[in-house]
Amino acid sequence: MTSGGRKSRKQAQGEETRATLLRTGAELFAKNGYNGVSMRTLASEAGVNLATVSYHFGGKAGLYEAIIREITSVRDQIFPPAEAVKARLAEAGDTPEEKGKVVDWFMTSLINGLLIRSEYIWGVVIISRELVHPTEAYPLLETAFFTHNLDSLSTLVKGTAANCRGETDAVITGHLIISVIIKLLESHPMLCERLGWDSYSDHRETIEAIIKTRIRGLLGLPMENAQ
Repeated sequence: MTSGGRKSRKQAQGEETRATLLRTGAELFAKNGYNGVSMRTLASEAGVNLATVSYHFGGKAGLYEAIIREITSVRDQIFPPAEAVKARLAEAGDTPEEKGKVVDWFMTSLINGLLIRSEYIWGVVIISRELVHPTEAYPLLETAFFTHNLDSLSTLVKGTAANCRGETDAVITGHLIISVIIKLLESHPMLCERLGWDSYSDHRETIEAIIKTRIRGLLGLPMENAQ
């Protein structure tokens, strides 16, 4: 910092380079998988030399771990924590209509975070890859991301589903809910082409209404008046 509290030009450039590597790395890892990305490709796509990647992250593994940590850092902006779900349920009361509103609130967060906000798209694809082809970073995701999110989804299901038959039912149903969102994300180009859309974000209200209605049905809640 300078005496006036402002960052030096060198510091600002360093932070900009680091951010560029994170963005570029996330896209490359999402498209090609961890083993499909070389240090040379990372450096070339980011417009830096090989030494710069090592300087900021210690190499490819360090960059990948930093991307995973970036993903976990925005976790609560996408998945409402279990405690927040419990608080909503407590406020809502026990009627199916009120439970449906809690489901709508939860799905709004998922839809905005995973389908509408384009800055998260490569992180979501990386998560999908980790589920199928786990790397050494998987334990970090499991601890800081998956466990938290599954707890949140299970809490939602147990608090709203008409006929939840215990923990196993809640966990599997929670997986079904998030799978709907992930598959829509993965199918974005195909569905937009079929529907004549440029992107999901231009048709947010339509997408939200359909998803919320169907998730309510999955949980045995009233399907009308999804908000």
